[in-house]
Amino acid sequence: MARAIEFNECEKIDKAMNVFWEKGYNGTSMQDLVDAMQINRSSLYNTIGDKHQLFMKCISNYFDNAMKEIREKVAKETSAKQALINIIKDKAGWIVDCEKGCLGIKTIFEIAPEDNEVRNLMNKNNNIFLDFLAETVQKAMDDGEMDNSEDTSLMAEYIMTSFTGWKQSYILHRDPIKIKKMSEFLIKNIFK
Repeated sequence: MARAIEFNECEKIDKAMNVFWEKGYNGTSMQDLVDAMQINRSSLYNTIGDKHQLFMKCISNYFDNAMKEIREKVAKETSAKQALINIIKDKAGWIVDCEKGCLGIKTIFEIAPEDNEVRNLMNKNNNIFLDFLAETVQKAMDDGEMDNSEDTSLMAEYIMTSFTGWKQSYILHRDPIKIKKMSEFLIKNIFK
């Protein structure tokens, strides 16, 4: 009779995610994953799958956790404007504080151009985040906190792509003051 595989899959996926986050997909070996997850190779293949399947689970987990956190923070605010300001300030702070960078951005540039499955997942996740931002922007407009002549989807895209640019700037210049100023500039411009 085969031995039952006993481990906390979510915990192991988090450990694998950290390896992918540090080394990137291409720089991560199966041995790196087995070592970090502290399971044997056959258990990994039998329960989660190969490296690509594990990576897809890691990306999904990363995104789901990020969206859960942002939704909870926004739900606590009575003002959509303040919720958007908090999202922008939180992202600016995270860009400066998180040395590993954004796993999503890394994935988009490293793997998505050649891997349709990864690109489709990243596109789906991107659209969920954009829709959430657009809904929050629309609420701020409906409440009279923002100019309602702007396109909500375009505004959401503008906010999100600003985050990517800030990360690039921070990687190159390591200037937290510049990131703070850019976030303040973004807030000033969207709430004219």
